[in-house]
Amino acid sequence: MSSDQSTMDQRWIETDNEHLIHPFSALHGQKQKELACFASSQGIWLTSSSGERYIDAAGGLWCVNVGHGRQELAHAAAEQMARLPFLHSFANFTHLPQLELTDKLLSILPPGFDRVFYGNSGSDANDTNVKLIWRYNNVLGRPDKKKIIARQSGYHGSTVIAGSLTGITAAHRSFDIPRPGFLHTVAADWHRRPAHIDTEEQFVRYLAGELEKLICAEGPETIAAFFAEPISGSGGIIPPPRGYFPAIDAVLKRYDILMVADEVITGFGRTGSWFASQRYNVRPDFITLSKGITSGYLPLSASVISKQVSEVLYSEQTEGGSFGHGFTASGHPVCTAVALANINILEREQLPANAAKVGSYLIAQLRERLADRPFVSDIRGDGLLMTVEFDKDPESRTPFRDASRAGHFAIQACHDEKLIVRGARGRALAAMAPPLTLTESEADQIVDRLERAMPRIEEAMHGGSFD
Repeated sequence: MSSDQSTMDQRWIETDNEHLIHPFSALHGQKQKELACFASSQGIWLTSSSGERYIDAAGGLWCVNVGHGRQELAHAAAEQMARLPFLHSFANFTHLPQLELTDKLLSILPPGFDRVFYGNSGSDANDTNVKLIWRYNNVLGRPDKKKIIARQSGYHGSTVIAGSLTGITAAHRSFDIPRPGFLHTVAADWHRRPAHIDTEEQFVRYLAGELEKLICAEGPETIAAFFAEPISGSGGIIPPPRGYFPAIDAVLKRYDILMVADEVITGFGRTGSWFASQRYNVRPDFITLSKGITSGYLPLSASVISKQVSEVLYSEQTEGGSFGHGFTASGHPVCTAVALANINILEREQLPANAAKVGSYLIAQLRERLADRPFVSDIRGDGLLMTVEFDKDPESRTPFRDASRAGHFAIQACHDEKLIVRGARGRALAAMAPPLTLTESEADQIVDRLERAMPRIEEAMHGGSFD
């Protein structure tokens, strides 16, 4: 039993074991896993219930952009809760925090967007986007243009619709998803490219060709939209090859297909720009936002809609254009007040620029100190979103047969060094998305701890237990 678990009252351990369903966990073996209980946090640090300090190199779930323990956000929540703790946004109800946040978002987003719909999570924001896309084609009199294409290894959430968009089989297993009408094309994964491809230019042509073949096979008149993360996050931190999104955009425009950029992870400075769509020449009709919008302090999401799409949605006159969609907490005043305060911190402290600067330093240090280690096959990323990937044979990019288990072992070895990293289903990697407040000295500590974990990782991988 870990020291964290030993300091917990046995009653709470039993409550967890007997009554909690942990997200994305192996239910049958949950009781056998030691609990990691944390009591407080500050900056990049998490303090366990036993007083041990861990570096949160994962930034929570890719979300704590301004760092832990920001009292400014706590005060914004308390002040708004004392003033107006709740107001729904149905019909003609509104309030200043969501109006001020909307103004701020439209000022920092790429041009061409004019409507925002607020929800509670990235999953429900992508559900909203799909429903709006279906409605858009209904208003245009195209009832058959409803299929959605996403990518293998992409992650867009875990509800029925968002889970159907997701291209990771662990999110599908035993849930009867993807539902009909949701399709997946090849991931823009340079590290796992086909053996016959030698250059990024060839890879981009291949990817655009695979997408076009799928569209034509299904019938362009049936395809409504294409969803993609600018950098695939939970699928393995997969940046696109050079020229990828302009090539994809050309295919989509050819067949009148809408583009949705899922910036739930990459938004709000994570890659060194406010939004990765700007960085990778993505030209979306929708942008999905969550996580960094409040730095995870409160649940909030936003579906951002282009003027071209919103003009169609608002043109419907049947039954007054009734819009039967929304959530109790849509535009919640406390969540939107915290989001506004969060964005003010990002702006004032120039954290997107810091992510670019310190992210470049961190990835350079990882490459300098780890690239030549056995089993390290790739170190990639952008800004403060990066990963170290392990393969059985790095030269040929041959993965371990049981890559997920190898990855779990690497994560645990890092945890033993008081370093929290993340993994990806079907891959062996140590993924990082630390707070954008990270300093170079803190980046050094991340590399130090990962380097100390390497001998145990290598010993296990040399043993062949993951083959």
